[in-house]
Amino acid sequence: MSDVPDANADQPPESDLETLKNKMNLELEAISVNQLHNLATQAVEKKLITAHGYRGGQYELLRDGEFVLLSPTEAIQYLQDLLNTED
Repeated sequence: MSDVPDANADQPPESDLETLKNKMNLELEAISVNQLHNLATQAVEKKLITAHGYRGGQYELLRDGEFVLLSPTEAIQYLQDLLNTED
């Protein structure tokens, strides 16, 4: 038996790491969804867009009578840019 400590002794088992990773990804996704909803709501209040919501895994914005379909990440950036140009 060795007196050298196991380098992995302080780390949880692989299944626990995978569970933690999945939980963190879900939390990050929830934060993004909240951020996206808040930005879109601000844009509606400022009359920069008419409507917003998810459609087929994409985020849909109605602006100037045209539908804009973006990934959630692209929609966050789009809305941030839109709101910043109106300030």
